[in-house]
Amino acid sequence: MARRHTGFKSKAQWRYFFANPRLRRYARQKAHATKGGKVTRFRRLPARKGARRR
Repeated sequence: MARRHTGFKSKAQWRYFFANPRLRRYARQKAHATKGGKVTRFRRLPARKGARRR
């Protein structure tokens, strides 16, 4: 049984998946699974989930 891709949780996660060579193969499918239409799906993502570090 194949597992479906879930969308990105944050812009940080989106950036990480496209930057990391090991995860890049999953990045596009994950991007398509992200809610928000064709162009806005990246822009609508929340910034960061974790605590803000200085």
